[in-house]
Amino acid sequence: MTETSDKPGLAAWIWFACAAAVCAAMAWLLRAEGWGNAWLWWAIGTLLCTGASRSPAMFFESGFAIISYLLLGGAGYAHPAVAYLPIVAMVAAVSAFETRSRFVGALLLPACAAWLYLANGPDFSGVGWYGWVVVGMTAVQLLLNTADAARAPMAPPKTVDLVVCSYSGNTAHYAKAFGDGMLGAGAKVNLLRFHYWPEFDEPLPGDALVLAFPVVGWKPPWAMVAWMLFRMPRGRGRPAFILYTCAGGPENTSLVTWILLRLRGWKPVGRAWGIYPVNVVTFRLGPAFMWRFLDRLLPIGSDVSLATRCGAEFARGFPTGLPHLVWAFGLWLIGPLSDNKYFNWLPYRNYAWRKRCNACGICVRYCPVGRLSLRDGFPRASGTCTLCFGCVNLCPTRSMQLVAFTEYGNVYKPKFRGHVVKRRPKQKGVGPPADTSGEHADEAAVP
Repeated sequence: MTETSDKPGLAAWIWFACAAAVCAAMAWLLRAEGWGNAWLWWAIGTLLCTGASRSPAMFFESGFAIISYLLLGGAGYAHPAVAYLPIVAMVAAVSAFETRSRFVGALLLPACAAWLYLANGPDFSGVGWYGWVVVGMTAVQLLLNTADAARAPMAPPKTVDLVVCSYSGNTAHYAKAFGDGMLGAGAKVNLLRFHYWPEFDEPLPGDALVLAFPVVGWKPPWAMVAWMLFRMPRGRGRPAFILYTCAGGPENTSLVTWILLRLRGWKPVGRAWGIYPVNVVTFRLGPAFMWRFLDRLLPIGSDVSLATRCGAEFARGFPTGLPHLVWAFGLWLIGPLSDNKYFNWLPYRNYAWRKRCNACGICVRYCPVGRLSLRDGFPRASGTCTLCFGCVNLCPTRSMQLVAFTEYGNVYKPKFRGHVVKRRPKQKGVGPPADTSGEHADEAAVP
């Protein structure tokens, strides 16, 4: 059983003290000496956040702090304190979250405001519109962090609904680690697979909710977004935890999900995410042996063990995971604009190379939106793609492609094949009888 405690250890306060000292030194050097090195401060801040949270994923997420700095003009920007503010807010939020102190959480916004004034001085002329966007979104993050810290303690849930959306099996593997932690802490876990979403109509009767999904277009998959907006049962104030997997920086994925959950009456209480192999064929360029080697490196063991610890702490009602970080970068807006049914039918058109296709029907059975069907013995697409790339990655003859996106990259053969759903929708699709050998493999692993 995983040992957890509602009291922070000495290490958490040591990390917090180090974070406060680094931020104070940064303010003094910027104001008194006029010296700053964004890459150095980013590296120090990332190490502090990774150490305090014990999450290697923080290294990738913190990359958006340096991106905002570069978008402001880098070293030529007249207000370096504004450019460094996201780094300071990130370090303050993560280190304060680990202390589990309401008092420290309440000081986040005024402390960062004071830091900005001390580091920059009273003259904010020439900040520019994007500089004020950085300040504004950082303020939103700090308000969320304060609200999270001030929230009343959560009652340990007896039953948790674990909703898992996993296309290549990676997210299901990560969710299993979290579920194992909840089981070890004595909670009952009701595992629900969100795959063919028109059939997903679960009442979610548990005391709490855990939502697990892969990041697609810097947000949850559009099918899950639609379900959360229009069909998800009301939360009535019940707690919800956010789990997701990504091959790189997820930007504001947690903010998008936080908003969707709040709109449906749920109370987000934390999040965690892990780094897994990229399953988007388009980006897997280069020799196949290189990708086989890289795929073996992920997931990072500490990411998986952290998920188990977070699961145990969540089931015991303790604050856990990572705080919400908000980044002044627009990918989270570009994702929904490009990944929707009014746009993606054109660039994401499926087609099969008939000389290769053996009409096995795996792609038809797998498609989570029922887009594919067999016509004259070959798969044809009709409807909106959810960009899971399962039909391409699972095709045994590599005949299935997306126009101009997948022809040249290396497919991702699922590392956790037992977690891949292999069934066809009940209402749509024709083809051979469904292969259900791996349909509920993870349900057996997480009762």
